[in-house]
Amino acid sequence: MWREPTPIHLISREDFCAATTAAILANDAAGIYHLGDEGRITLQEFLDTACRQWGCAPPWRMPLWLIYLAASLCETASRLFKVRAPLTRDFIDIGRVSYYGCTAQMRRELLPRLKYPTLQEGKITL
Repeated sequence: MWREPTPIHLISREDFCAATTAAILANDAAGIYHLGDEGRITLQEFLDTACRQWGCAPPWRMPLWLIYLAASLCETASRLFKVRAPLTRDFIDIGRVSYYGCTAQMRRELLPRLKYPTLQEGKITL
């Protein structure tokens, strides 16, 4: 895991299903809705919380250049051995983009009250 914080937006399965159902059933629902809870959390914090829940060690924090180096080595090996790369530079680029956003339209038009407003009120189950 890279060291720089990456803001993310979570939503529980129950709240996601409720918002999706509301969008399907609403006659006036149109456009794109940003779904998310009320919490502010980073990818790093989420993974640390998940690891505590699962009883495993949190991911190591590494310099970004080292993660890109590992991805480059994976891509090179995948070309040489004609197999899929388990880690790519594109995958790192995608993972580093924040997807935290405004949920006002979702809350106004689809789901005014969340069952689990933050990760702390919810639970991690996989």
